[in-house]
Amino acid sequence: ACALLRGIGTMLSTCASSALITRLLRARLASLCLVPKPREEWRLRARCFASHRFKSTTTGDDEPRETGGQTIADDTNTAWTAHNAWTSSSPRGSLYPGHVRLTSLQKALLAVTSGIGAIAFPERADLVGTANELSGVWAFQNMRDRMRKDSVGSELLRRRPRITDTTLERAHECAPGTLGKTWSTFMGTRKFDPNDRPAVRFVDNEELAYVATRAREVHDIWHVLFDVPTTVQGELALKALEFFQTGAPSSALAALVAPARLPPKERAYLFHVLYPWARVAGNRATDLVCLDYESEMATDLGELRVKWRIELAPGRDAGGEPK
Repeated sequence: ACALLRGIGTMLSTCASSALITRLLRARLASLCLVPKPREEWRLRARCFASHRFKSTTTGDDEPRETGGQTIADDTNTAWTAHNAWTSSSPRGSLYPGHVRLTSLQKALLAVTSGIGAIAFPERADLVGTANELSGVWAFQNMRDRMRKDSVGSELLRRRPRITDTTLERAHECAPGTLGKTWSTFMGTRKFDPNDRPAVRFVDNEELAYVATRAREVHDIWHVLFDVPTTVQGELALKALEFFQTGAPSSALAALVAPARLPPKERAYLFHVLYPWARVAGNRATDLVCLDYESEMATDLGELRVKWRIELAPGRDAGGEPK
């Protein structure tokens, strides 16, 4: 606990709060315009018209092709709908799909409100993710720099693989005892879906946004590697481990403040047993952000734990019962 306090003391010293932050933030975010620019609309319509104006009236098999106004209108509407879907998630000045550009004041207000919300409602993944994005930019930069210096990490930055439901389906086909099979069983029994995690939106750098996305997507794999349960205690212990691995201040804040809601016995177990384990395990393990988990799905889980210097979480909870 003392190490966590020292680690975040300087990170959060500049945060300020105001009684009007919620209303100011709501009003300011409502002013964000997410519609396409008129010039972009004109260009899209021109492209749609030109593509149909000069398209052949026969297919590759020389079959007659319908060129009536209804068919062209349907195709044009399809293209226009796709364009609207993109621009609705990528406003003017966005760097990647879903990116929302905010001013420094907006970021400060949103960081405070989302941080408070994440502490009050830790089950809200969107609030937790937003607080992490806005407070952890320097941590993302540090992770990105470590990945660039690592052969596997640099390859991940080049390919930018994503952990999705397709990854989960392939992992389910792996043999028992492998990382893939254990992870798929973990996800299935809890009815977790990799696609349910909220997308990164507030990181103003495309490469850093991928690093943040990668760290978010491998969270459940870390549960499996360290054998951490998905209880409140387990999630907070893993948050502490994430802080020692990544340096993300929001993880430290959650690990320090959220236990206030736990009963005294569970809180004492968390601080005296799980947090000391998280510090040792986080510092002892290999750099977890530089690992290609997808290529290791068919590898025996025990072998990977030895290879990556994984120390399993304590085997009993606060009540003395097995996990």
